[in-house]
Amino acid sequence: MIDIKYKEEKKLLDIETIVTLAIVLICMLLFSFFPIERNYFQEIAISLTFLFFVPFLYIKVILKKRLVDFGFQIVKWKEGFLIMPVCFLIMAFLFYVVFKYTDFKEQYFLGNYEMTSSFLYLFVYEFIAVNLIVFLYEVFFRGFIMFYFKDKLDIYAVFVQFVIFLIFLYMLGEFSLDYIFYMVTAFLAGLIAFRSKSLLYSYLFSIIVLIVSDIIYLKLTK
Repeated sequence: MIDIKYKEEKKLLDIETIVTLAIVLICMLLFSFFPIERNYFQEIAISLTFLFFVPFLYIKVILKKRLVDFGFQIVKWKEGFLIMPVCFLIMAFLFYVVFKYTDFKEQYFLGNYEMTSSFLYLFVYEFIAVNLIVFLYEVFFRGFIMFYFKDKLDIYAVFVQFVIFLIFLYMLGEFSLDYIFYMVTAFLAGLIAFRSKSLLYSYLFSIIVLIVSDIIYLKLTK
């Protein structure tokens, strides 16, 4: 029994795992500290490079694994859609608490954007910028990180990707109430992806939650 347990622990901390964690850390560090200087095209390029292309190449070239093993598939749609209502209820409760009992409305970063005064600019922001952010976060944190650790840690892989996401926000200087919905969504999206074995349902959940949170904010403040 001791030997089996030792082998399992050793397998969890093998060279591949250490290298994978190093790749994750390097991607987050480079993304966090790479100078952007308010250039949106450069920001998009950097985001795609470190949160999509590097993990993609690492999975295909180094790990030599299939993308379907990292959530790029549509399976177990029942599990995906059945767990989503529960997660939406949790987020609805969070919406109520945050908007009613915190100063979120006064400090949310969207309130400082001039684009909120124009429906067209707001539409572009929500359906292009937010969509891209959600897609990249799903690919990197749920797809790359969570599904890599899924075989090693089972359900605990959800917590691993969640903690790494919080560290990522801290590195960006965004570990604040402004991003509370991103934080909770990251955990719940992890559960959805874990149950459904697909990034599709976690992506749909995340994009709906974040767009709805912005709409509620604008309705209450504008």
